[in-house]
Amino acid sequence: MSPIRLPFVKVEGLGNDFVLLDLRREQFPGALEALAAAAPRWCDRRRGVGADGLLVVLSAKAPADARMIVLNADGTRPEMCGNGLRCVAAHVAGAWSWEGLPPPWREEAAVVTIETDAGPHRCVLATEGVHREDASAEVDVEMVAAALGETVELPEAPGRRFVTVSMGNPHAVCFVRDDEDPETLARSLGPAVERASAFPNRTNVEFVRREAEDSFTTWVWERGCGITEACGTGACAVAAAAVVEGVATAGHPVRVRLPGGPLTITVPRDPDRGVGMRGPARRVFTGELQLPAPT
Repeated sequence: MSPIRLPFVKVEGLGNDFVLLDLRREQFPGALEALAAAAPRWCDRRRGVGADGLLVVLSAKAPADARMIVLNADGTRPEMCGNGLRCVAAHVAGAWSWEGLPPPWREEAAVVTIETDAGPHRCVLATEGVHREDASAEVDVEMVAAALGETVELPEAPGRRFVTVSMGNPHAVCFVRDDEDPETLARSLGPAVERASAFPNRTNVEFVRREAEDSFTTWVWERGCGITEACGTGACAVAAAAVVEGVATAGHPVRVRLPGGPLTITVPRDPDRGVGMRGPARRVFTGELQLPAPT
């Protein structure tokens, strides 16, 4: 049998980049297992396309418009990815085509619902946020409600406190002093905290410095990826932890500044409501990959 030819779209949100594979029309037995095995090779930045992970778009039952499966660069499957979700929403809503041509201007916002391993998410593409010149779109996402856990101290990072937050996936948020560098801490402590005994399923790790009222600089060590340019669920976790720590106010937008750029996050006053996230999604290029024929 011939290899399976898969068209893909390289997409990114604030530099958090992905290989998007749309399998809504063509699915094959063992697809996710085969893609997970291929992920490390395809995501390799020297010998592959280069990406933080794969976004697999599948068909879904109404009222969802599509289903998103995320595969990290190491082939593991996280529950959720906020930047990836914005990219999938833009793709499903038609913010760009396979040929790379943005659609005509819309008279009203496009709304899509994307099913994920962390539940369904309503995504809105604002008309004023679609930019023809660089095939980008601004997307508002209704994330899940932030589930706050315990604040813990870890032997892997002595003397530091981590606020644990679930955004459908696990996070450990550490606020640092004004004279500390979040990047240095993320690179030096992130690997050990990710795999700390307190987190049997591993965790994403955020190191955060408050810059001004409602503004936070954040570096993220992502579970299964390492340092990334941005993390949507991580930004939401940071905002939720900031509210708990009394350095941000529920109901007011905050700017979480990541290496790839800022996300606007709003933690609602009602803790049972979903966290709001606004940020960009951009198509970079298209191409084709091959999987070996199933045996």
